[in-house]
Amino acid sequence: MSPEFLRRYYILRIVTNPQAYELQDSYVSLKDLQHTLNRIKARNWEDVLYQKLESHSSKTIKRDLVVIESYYNITIKIKRNYGYYIIDDTTKDYKKLKEVYEQTELYLLNHHAHAWKAYVTSARTSLSDNVDIVALINAIEHNLIVELEYKGWYDDNKFQTFKGDIQALHIKEINNAWYLMAYNEAVGVIPFCLDKRISSLIITSKVAKKKVKFDEASYFKNAIGILKTKMKPEWIHLKVANHHFKYLQSNKMHPSQKVISYPKLPETESLNYDDLDIWGEIKIFVEPNYEFIMQVLQYNLWVKVVSPTHVKDEIKHHIELMLNYY
Repeated sequence: MSPEFLRRYYILRIVTNPQAYELQDSYVSLKDLQHTLNRIKARNWEDVLYQKLESHSSKTIKRDLVVIESYYNITIKIKRNYGYYIIDDTTKDYKKLKEVYEQTELYLLNHHAHAWKAYVTSARTSLSDNVDIVALINAIEHNLIVELEYKGWYDDNKFQTFKGDIQALHIKEINNAWYLMAYNEAVGVIPFCLDKRISSLIITSKVAKKKVKFDEASYFKNAIGILKTKMKPEWIHLKVANHHFKYLQSNKMHPSQKVISYPKLPETESLNYDDLDIWGEIKIFVEPNYEFIMQVLQYNLWVKVVSPTHVKDEIKHHIELMLNYY
């Protein structure tokens, strides 16, 4: 991330959500924009990453708006005597914009990790000491060959050990673990968990002869986690207790998630699971594999499978096995 990128990022954030920066009007005047950038810079005055926030002349901002539009397909205009504003039609792809916000904020959180360690606790991850994520991203971007030695566990998908050349395609973080989606001519596309199973990872200067295309959204379209199986994806109906329903609306189990019905009693002081009115219903289209079962079980009493019957029976079977432990 460059100082110029960060300035453009904050211009975009300030204009799209001025209230978050204590600006009451829907228009952001040049003076308010400059003042807000100055305040952000002042809070981070020792950090060189923020040094360009003070470079905010009207000409510089005008140039930045051109770059912002080309990067994010967001059009920001200025109305004389009012200020900057977003063209409504250009914010339709909010999901893409939200991803930019989240990824940038996560980067800044990591960037400030030492200074903020008294205020922020991050989740434990199992990332191997042999893995340099930034270098791996560079390998993906420039299609570099990676020499990998992987000593898998008994439950790893397709194989337990691997040693050879791969093309790094995509990095995915899920459940506090990092995975590398990679391609090898002999085995095809395969996930590698970037934990202690990685015994060696060397990024070479060799460029792959043919770039393998990888579409994360398409590849994981019917997956609840990292695994793709031969199981047929299907609509799975789940009932969700009211106090957890809002959580799953904000944090979907899967992109395919749809609301079938809302709880008739969206708020209750106590939870009576026999009361049909506290339950809402959602459905998701996924492979009902091991990762799906683990996902449902983590929600405890608050989520239950309604159909199909074979998925419901599989969940019931797991619960009965656990009950026998006690």
